[in-house]
Amino acid sequence: MSMFAMLLYWGLLIDLTIFSMRISAYTLVCGRVLSEVGLFLGGMCFLIIAFSSSISALNHKSKDFAGIPKGALSLLEIALGMFPTEHFETIQKEVPVLIAVSLFVIIIIVFLLNLLVAQLNGAYQVIYEDMVGYARLNRGSIIVSTLPSVSAKRWDRFLTTLKLDERLEFNEGDIGLAGGIQVVEPSNANPTTVDAIRRFGGSTSPTMPWPEEEGND
Repeated sequence: MSMFAMLLYWGLLIDLTIFSMRISAYTLVCGRVLSEVGLFLGGMCFLIIAFSSSISALNHKSKDFAGIPKGALSLLEIALGMFPTEHFETIQKEVPVLIAVSLFVIIIIVFLLNLLVAQLNGAYQVIYEDMVGYARLNRGSIIVSTLPSVSAKRWDRFLTTLKLDERLEFNEGDIGLAGGIQVVEPSNANPTTVDAIRRFGGSTSPTMPWPEEEGND
């Protein structure tokens, strides 16, 4: 039980991935492609049971495949690369068992494993584009769930540091509106020849129409 408790404790630390959008997106992608891994494990279990049953029906003297449970364990060790190498000498003496094991290795390692790699590659390319947006939503949900635990005094102090009541400076000497957070970037980062801010002189009364722009139909 202590082992599972420690695993769950470390699992809670996954929430810390929100500090990096790239790591958070990667974590979400891993969760989405687990279904492909589950299909692979299901197919491997089916083949292990099928081949262990068929090998147990053969007339052989191999102790590693004496019965379905022991044969399934040996095939699982072969699939995971944990089967003792000295036991392969015993398998080579039993030709029917050797043929069945060779066919199992070809299907598992050559076919299913490569198919899993191709599935994970295709699923990753399709899912990752959307995962960046999901990572931002996940960060927002964690922030919203954390806000109730923040004291009012600390929250007011945080709002004061944002200086939302100060008017923003669009350019040097060009004072704009308040209620935003200014982000400075190099002048050559996003070059544009058309000013995105439209300015009209005169009164701001809603009853007075705005002047017509030249060149607009």
